[in-house]
Amino acid sequence: MPKVQRLLLVDDSRVARLTLKHLLNNTGLELEIHEAGNADEALEVFQAQQQAFDKALIDYNMPGRDGIELAGELKQLQPDLSMILVTANIQDAIRERAANLKMQFLGKPVDLEQLTQMIKG
Repeated sequence: MPKVQRLLLVDDSRVARLTLKHLLNNTGLELEIHEAGNADEALEVFQAQQQAFDKALIDYNMPGRDGIELAGELKQLQPDLSMILVTANIQDAIRERAANLKMQFLGKPVDLEQLTQMIKG
C-alpha cells in the first residue's frame, strides 16, 4: 500500500485553495492535505504537526510575507522539505529566487498532469 503523502497547501485565496485541493484529489495519489491562508498560518500549521510534511505547495503573492520568504522559513524548520511555488507570476526574478531555494515552479492555471508528476516526484 502506498505511503500517504502529507501536503501543506498555502494560498491566500480560498477559491485557489479549493481548486488546487480538487486537482490534488484527482491525482489518484494518497494525500493528507493541510491548508493555510498566509505565511503566519502556514507556520502555525507546520509547527502544530507531530510529523514532517512531504511537500509544500505555496502561492507567491500573499499579504504579509510572499511565498518565497515563507519557503525560506520552512526550509529552516525542515531542511529536506520539497516545495513547489504555485503562481501566475512567472517573472524570471521570481523563478530565480525560487530556484535558489530548490523550489519547483508550477504556473497557474495549474495543469493536473504536471501537478501529479511534481507530487509523485
